[in-house]
Amino acid sequence: DQAFGTSIKRVSDARDMRHGPVFIGTEYSTASPFNRDNSRLILQHNSYFGLYDGHGTYLRDLPFAVNAATEPRWSRSDPNVLYYVSGNNLMKLDVARGENALVRTFGEYGAISGLGESDISLDGDHFVFAADERAGLAGSGQPNRYVFVYEVSTDTRGPVLDTLGHDFDNLYIAPDNSVAIGWLPTGPGRFAGVELFDRDMVFQRQLTHAIGHMHLTRDTNGEDVLVWTNANDPLPIANCRNGIVKVRLSDARQTCLLQLDWSLAVHITAPDGDGWAVVETYAPADPPPQLPDWVPYTNEIVHCLLYTSDAADE
Repeated sequence: DQAFGTSIKRVSDARDMRHGPVFIGTEYSTASPFNRDNSRLILQHNSYFGLYDGHGTYLRDLPFAVNAATEPRWSRSDPNVLYYVSGNNLMKLDVARGENALVRTFGEYGAISGLGESDISLDGDHFVFAADERAGLAGSGQPNRYVFVYEVSTDTRGPVLDTLGHDFDNLYIAPDNSVAIGWLPTGPGRFAGVELFDRDMVFQRQLTHAIGHMHLTRDTNGEDVLVWTNANDPLPIANCRNGIVKVRLSDARQTCLLQLDWSLAVHITAPDGDGWAVVETYAPADPPPQLPDWVPYTNEIVHCLLYTSDAADE
């Protein structure tokens, strides 16, 4: 790219692919498509996944057991292993051998899910899941009623949070294995915005007044942080409307990283503890690429520095 000096390689062309998929893309911005050593990546081809090498060359399709509903997540220790969910089972696939194996069946529930946004934890040993109430055993079969952390190495399911009566949209696991839940209501009260729980699902504090595109990561100073867009916040911090905000998990302290024009929407991803977040901006109105409609940061990939001193926070 002559303007920024960045190397860009196109890796997909859906109309010319062998199976003619309608679209090819990543599942979600917070679920890494790359494995631990960047030697492979996966891309969603309609309802299934294609396997690529680390340079973006298509290799083959994954077995259809690993489909768009199964939330495949790369192991952080084995570059060949993908974890995925299937009903109430946690499974894993060895992409080199093409072998599937059962990790655990959560027989007390009808189904488990990371709700499409959560990834495996930084230590590679923990998942957060929402589980369906099993109809006929506990009653109505309410979807995603129970939330818990699962530890892979010990095959242990932690204490369970019953969310009955409180609707939520997403859940994430932090590097320290605490859990963030994004509730649908907004405001400063309980079960609103984004709340933090420890790994035993004990409530700690409210982090934000509203949900929004976000990702959990670790700052360069070792602090766990949430990087979040505050566009829906009814009580935003000063001078940061439609902003990219860093929220410190330990005390919910917010720092504005970047304020954007109201015409822009975003996706956010935060690599593991390198002190940066990557923000993709886009203009839903699809304005012509010239001023004044093409406001600053329109349709760009922005690298945001996370670390700020206490003085800068003030």
